[in-house]
Amino acid sequence: MKKILILMIIVALCVGGYFGYKRISPPTDEQKMMAIPVDVIVAEESDFYPTLSFVSKIEAVDKVAVRARVTGFLTKRLFKEGELVQKGQLLFQIEKDQFEADVRRAEANLAKAEASSENAAAQYKRAQDLFKTKDVSEARLDEREAEFNTAKAIVKQAQSELDIAKLNLDYTDIRAPLTGRIGASVYSEGALIGPESGALATLVSITPMYAVFSVSENQLLQMKEFLNLGEGDTYVGKTESDLDITFQFADGKVYDKKGSLNFIDIAIDDQMNTLKLRVSFPNEDSDLIAGQYGRVNIVFKKAQKALLIPSVLIQRDLSGAFLYVVSKAGTLEQRPVKEGLELTNGMTIITNGLSVGDKVLVNNFQKAPYMINAPVAPKVEAVADFMTEQEQKMSPSEK
Repeated sequence: MKKILILMIIVALCVGGYFGYKRISPPTDEQKMMAIPVDVIVAEESDFYPTLSFVSKIEAVDKVAVRARVTGFLTKRLFKEGELVQKGQLLFQIEKDQFEADVRRAEANLAKAEASSENAAAQYKRAQDLFKTKDVSEARLDEREAEFNTAKAIVKQAQSELDIAKLNLDYTDIRAPLTGRIGASVYSEGALIGPESGALATLVSITPMYAVFSVSENQLLQMKEFLNLGEGDTYVGKTESDLDITFQFADGKVYDKKGSLNFIDIAIDDQMNTLKLRVSFPNEDSDLIAGQYGRVNIVFKKAQKALLIPSVLIQRDLSGAFLYVVSKAGTLEQRPVKEGLELTNGMTIITNGLSVGDKVLVNNFQKAPYMINAPVAPKVEAVADFMTEQEQKMSPSEK
């Protein structure tokens, strides 16, 4: 019984070895004839100018709520809603009568205080002279000095009250704090307004305008590599010589003025794992409007070289990204890869897992899992032709 068991084990090993040999050995002519035809592209390194695109929102550099600083009845509104106003332009006027009266009263109080101060000064000077001849006591001299100092303090108090009264009178003229476009007015003439009334209108600057967007950590590192930035170098100011930055409106039209990168946030958002960036665009013609959405497109002017694969060929499962690749033995295999940056031209940089010359499957992805390790007959298609076919399949909205 023991000998029979040993004999069975030897036979099993021989059979397993034979089929194992058949599995790893190159396909026979018969197997080649049975190979499944597949369409592939050949992976190759390409020179390219990286282009990144981000959803962005237009924001004004300055946005100010125009408010009243004193309480009174609104007598004039001196602008048209939505128009461009200049810094210092008169926008609202509050009834002045009470505030002009306050100024006159404060002026009178100041004049009275100054007269009292002059008299106290004369009394103090006379007391000093009499003290030298011993005609007044030292206590009397001290009283005159205290009266003089009190009179001077009252003058200062009256002066400050006059200054406040004049300020309040000035505040009845509400002027534009900056040049920009003014929104709708919340209050009409005749309304009682004051500091507690909130914003009377909102004023936003028009030039320059900011386009604000967020990038992932991976995108930020790739940008640094594209720009060849060293430790401590900055992205800010990189524009004409290194970057071509444009804004694309929601309808696809491109703004005719170039932008410059002028701000990168100091920390990555913990929840979104993104970093806020900001591009400045000139806007003398007011074509950009605060709150408007579009896309910021960044083209790097320095050519790069990388292994590029059409993004649609990259498959994903729980373990990550992979491609279907024809092995050296002529069979189909699933190859895990590491993705780099996805470019706006529909290509993705592959940083690991793929080599120049590898043949990558371009279709039949539903059948591909059942074709693993099966012999295939690859038919090579040019990458440019494949991308043209993909573009033709896209709907107008996708384009």
